[in-house]
Amino acid sequence: MTQSAHRKHNTVGFVGLGVMGSRMIRNIKGYADLLVFDVDTARAEEAASAAGGKAVKGLAELAGADVVVLMLPSSTIVDEVVRGGPKGKGLLDLLSSGATIIDMSSATPANTIENARQAKAKGISYLDAPVSGGPSGAAAGTLAIMVGGSVEDFEHARPLLERMGTNVILAGETGSGHAVKALNNLLGAVVLAASSEIFAAGEKFGLDPSVMHKIVNASSGGSFMTNVTWPRAILPKTYDFGFTLQLMNKDVGIAMSLIESTGVQTRLAKLGAEMWGETMKDAPAGVDMTEITRRIMKEAGL
Repeated sequence: MTQSAHRKHNTVGFVGLGVMGSRMIRNIKGYADLLVFDVDTARAEEAASAAGGKAVKGLAELAGADVVVLMLPSSTIVDEVVRGGPKGKGLLDLLSSGATIIDMSSATPANTIENARQAKAKGISYLDAPVSGGPSGAAAGTLAIMVGGSVEDFEHARPLLERMGTNVILAGETGSGHAVKALNNLLGAVVLAASSEIFAAGEKFGLDPSVMHKIVNASSGGSFMTNVTWPRAILPKTYDFGFTLQLMNKDVGIAMSLIESTGVQTRLAKLGAEMWGETMKDAPAGVDMTEITRRIMKEAGL
């Protein structure tokens, strides 16, 4: 059955139009009436134009939406948008009972669970649905989307989510999406740091990085980082993959807090998290996550 046959939403609101959000909404074009909001009004206008939607000036204009998607940089901002704060009412005060909030940001599971609890009290469904796949996946609509929430709410949101991703998976109850996203990014962060050290050693030995890259990807050491990140941003030495060091370090921190709450003892993950924290301390604002590779190469004299 086609996505249009499954269509359940008349109006979709989208809040947060950064590197990911501005690309993701283009894949919603034609699915429903689209209302777009960002604190950067120029960015909102540009994104709305590209997606065939309407830019609104505030959250209040989203009051009639059936579903509101959030793609925001931190749990603190998500909480303010959802619950309200000094700047005004939040979505829980504005949306009608029966509406759905889908938080596709990378947020803290505990905050997500509390947001969902408050939403349920007002008859509003709440899903956490963070993504993986980077800016290119956002643009192509091929993101992996990991969802936390009830089966019923997941099925209700699936047609919309499938516009933005090709691997849409229910991870478990509320908070599960944000938990697995943080753990996945921690794993990716450790892999990127480890591969950077290995490639630095290979180059110092005299191996051609491009040749080494082909061999690693055809062998047991291959990964998303070597398959995608290295050829796009590291081998050409542009260091511009499109995901900031700050955001990766944030996800690493969320994951480590989650791990600590489970009582699981980790060695590699802990050391990897320390490396990312150290890189963050010395890095310029807004620098790409591949700054960790640049730093490792520089320390190796490359």
